[in-house]
Amino acid sequence: MNATPAPNRESQLEAVLQAALYLLGARQDQMLTIEEWTDLARAVAACQERTTADYLTDHDLEDIAERYAVEWDEATDGPMPNLNR
Repeated sequence: MNATPAPNRESQLEAVLQAALYLLGARQDQMLTIEEWTDLARAVAACQERTTADYLTDHDLEDIAERYAVEWDEATDGPMPNLNR
């Protein structure tokens, strides 16, 4: 199993800054995509050594699992909800 190299602190902060800029632009346009929201959650999670799922709502995770083609890595992003109800 190949482990991906850990990003350095500068690249993590650059990812947070880029995601924040997208968020500000989306707010100005009065819209925000699930991809932009996920990018922000992913960037913050990387800096905080948590998972992306920690920063998303159950509704967001269900939308990602059911409707959107967001790349998801359970090892770093966290588990998706069990949709078999």
